[in-house]
Amino acid sequence: MFRAKSALLTLALAGVLTLSTGCEDKKNRIVMLEESNQQLLEDLNAAQDELAAMRSANDQCQSNLSAAHNQNSNLTRQLADARNQPRPQPIIQQAPQPQVPSGWTAVPGGAMIAVEGSVLFDPGKAKLRGGATGDLSRIAEVIRREYPSKDILVYGHTDNTPIKKSGWKDNLELSTERASSVVRWLSKEGISSDRLVACGCGDSRPRVPNSNEANRKQNRRVEIFALDADIQTASRR
Repeated sequence: MFRAKSALLTLALAGVLTLSTGCEDKKNRIVMLEESNQQLLEDLNAAQDELAAMRSANDQCQSNLSAAHNQNSNLTRQLADARNQPRPQPIIQQAPQPQVPSGWTAVPGGAMIAVEGSVLFDPGKAKLRGGATGDLSRIAEVIRREYPSKDILVYGHTDNTPIKKSGWKDNLELSTERASSVVRWLSKEGISSDRLVACGCGDSRPRVPNSNEANRKQNRRVEIFALDADIQTASRR
């Protein structure tokens, strides 16, 4: 009897202990579940915040991309407009022409004046006409005043009409004698002889074709150059 009661008491205690342990486990599981749920909520909130930040960054990227597209479109349009605009012509700076006396022409290294042959000489002659000396005296005055240190080169020119009755060997000889007559007169006018050079070109350097009398008249001439000595092929020493 006593043993039976002891056995029942033992079973009762075991049941109580088992029930007590089961309740404790449930509480622990609830606590763990609540903690896990709280962590999940926190993770969810963090993920939502991160998603919102990513969406904001994406919106900013889209805005930047749109601005870049607009800028590219503007640049493309400006480039097209620039290509359609006529190109400005370059401004060419021309060197100022040196001032020369009336009747003279500026040339590299100095100036030149041309006198028609009929003003200085009779046809087929190399002796200066009486009225020619006044013109040559005025030219000599310009040389003394404007070109006191330049070499003076006198070139005689003729047309291509063959020499027949004047006694000259050819047009080259006639042009040389005419240039020499001018040089002699300039020397009388005070131009130093070491600055004077006489050259005959004959009909080898016409201004215009010798196709008619008007053109031949232009080709019969004397040209007087005032040039720097250092540009000559045989400069003075």
